[in-house]
Amino acid sequence: MQDYSDSDFNINFDEDFTSKLSHNKDNISQEVKHIDRSNGIIALFLFLTFFLILFIFILYINVTSDRKLPTLEISKKEVAQRGTIYSSDGFNLASSKNLYKVSILKNSIDPDKMEFFIKLLSIYSGMDEDYLKDKLSGKGNIILSYKLNPKTALNLKHLNQKLIKYGIFRSYEENGRVIPKSGLSIEISGESRDYLYKDILEPILGYTNKLETDGYTKPKGEKGIEKSYNNVLTSKQDGIYKGDRDIGFNIVLQKNATIKQKIDGKNIVLTIPLKLQKKIENIVDSVSMELDSKEIAVGIIDSNTGRILSLVSSNRFDPKNIKEDDYSKLNSSFVELSFEPGSIMKPIIYSILLEKRLVNPNEIFNLYNGYYKLGKYTIQDSVKQKYASAENIIVFSSNIGMAQMAQRLNAKTYHNALVAFGFSLPTNIDLPYEKSGIIPSQYTFNSYVYKGSVSYGYGMRATFIQMLRAYAVFANGGYLINPYVRDYTLTSHNKKIDINSSQNKISLLSVYTADTINKTLIKTVKSGTAKQTKVDGLIIGGKTGTARIATNGKYKDKYIGSFFGFVKDNNSNYTIGVVVFESSAKNSYYASQTAAPIAKRVIEALLEEGYLKKIEKNI
Repeated sequence: MQDYSDSDFNINFDEDFTSKLSHNKDNISQEVKHIDRSNGIIALFLFLTFFLILFIFILYINVTSDRKLPTLEISKKEVAQRGTIYSSDGFNLASSKNLYKVSILKNSIDPDKMEFFIKLLSIYSGMDEDYLKDKLSGKGNIILSYKLNPKTALNLKHLNQKLIKYGIFRSYEENGRVIPKSGLSIEISGESRDYLYKDILEPILGYTNKLETDGYTKPKGEKGIEKSYNNVLTSKQDGIYKGDRDIGFNIVLQKNATIKQKIDGKNIVLTIPLKLQKKIENIVDSVSMELDSKEIAVGIIDSNTGRILSLVSSNRFDPKNIKEDDYSKLNSSFVELSFEPGSIMKPIIYSILLEKRLVNPNEIFNLYNGYYKLGKYTIQDSVKQKYASAENIIVFSSNIGMAQMAQRLNAKTYHNALVAFGFSLPTNIDLPYEKSGIIPSQYTFNSYVYKGSVSYGYGMRATFIQMLRAYAVFANGGYLINPYVRDYTLTSHNKKIDINSSQNKISLLSVYTADTINKTLIKTVKSGTAKQTKVDGLIIGGKTGTARIATNGKYKDKYIGSFFGFVKDNNSNYTIGVVVFESSAKNSYYASQTAAPIAKRVIEALLEEGYLKKIEKNI
């Protein structure tokens, strides 16, 4: 039997155990390493998962909440303008231009480039550097100017593009939002009315006042043609453009852009040629320096159509620069002033008598050597005659003869005939604030004093345009015409609309009566009180009148001298009126010395400008 000693056993046991223990250690170490690696992977996974969730959350917030990005959509307004007024010979008499305002958001300017910005802006705008520095010391949106003209505004638009290129402007954040680069804002602030020829055609052309509409200053007609045709001239709709912008802040006109076209006011063309108007104004201005008078008024109308060829006043003003001294000139004496006409009424009363067959041109009347008692009044003639025919009562302007002839009219006929001629009624000329004048009532005409006084132009009041219209009746065969100063209206496409015509003539006198008066007025120019208007080679007829002016019921040494009549050649036929208001007795005040010579110069101007041609005599 084998003998196993304890020592051998122990040794073998220890070696085996140690070997196993070492093996187990290696296994445990590997397991620990495996566990550590797994935990790292798990931790990394959890970490990545956390950040993925955080990223998704932030993305969700950004998508669902307002973004701090500059808007790419802008809108612009294009302001429509008032229409233009043209003369019949194509000159621009009144037109509009836009005024612009320029502003800037202070924070949109790079502070490091502020000085450079001010220097360039001063050069392009003409604004002083110190002024700009003072303005830009403020905050927010700063308005630098309200009244830039179109040329300066265009210069600043070009400058704006350069400043963008130079990086002068920046975007910035304000109250949680990003404010995009805005640069200079150049917008229309209003509309300015320009009168290129200053006082020419005033007060007929009129003037405008400023009207504030939606933050814009627009002109509104207050007097003259500007007032009469204010609705036609006024713009109807501003344009609006809305859409995405490009880098230069211009709207890109794509399919999604919103466009509403502007509608400007219509243009109007007058019946009055500028060249002729200016020539007659020069005549009136030269005479007004010689005569001590308040005003001289001249009018020319086409006898057949009512088309006004000229309306000239010595009292004119610059509508762009109205001063306190001009206030009395703003009202048109052609339609807004009535006056006692004096002897220019005689042919009108005479025509009524002829039409009613109450007098014969060759009938003789006693003129009592120039003195006649009319009730408690004594009337006189400047030309003392013992007897005169009815026709010569007109030719030599007898008050006494007219007072006697007028008694043959009954009150109703007298009153109604004056109304038929248009007295006490507006002519409806296309000028504002027209007065109607005054005539006695039918009852008042029962008085022989009123019958007599009205026959030579006292006791009633008429306007210049009423007298011009009445005298045209004697030149055109007996028709009452409607005077007008607008020829036609032009659309934005230069199409003529609302063309004036002479369709509304009223037959007032028979051919016999009109022809008889026509011949009587021609005789008056040839050999009577209106000889100073005679021009060889033309057919001219007319009547002068001198009337004293009543103030507070008393007649003083102030006079109105008038000439109304007509001039004809083979083709043209014009009625002419001249009134010299408030001539002084210290100077020549009779119409034959004041109004008649002016009428002659006006007729000569018509010849020079080609509106009349001398009639060649048959050899």
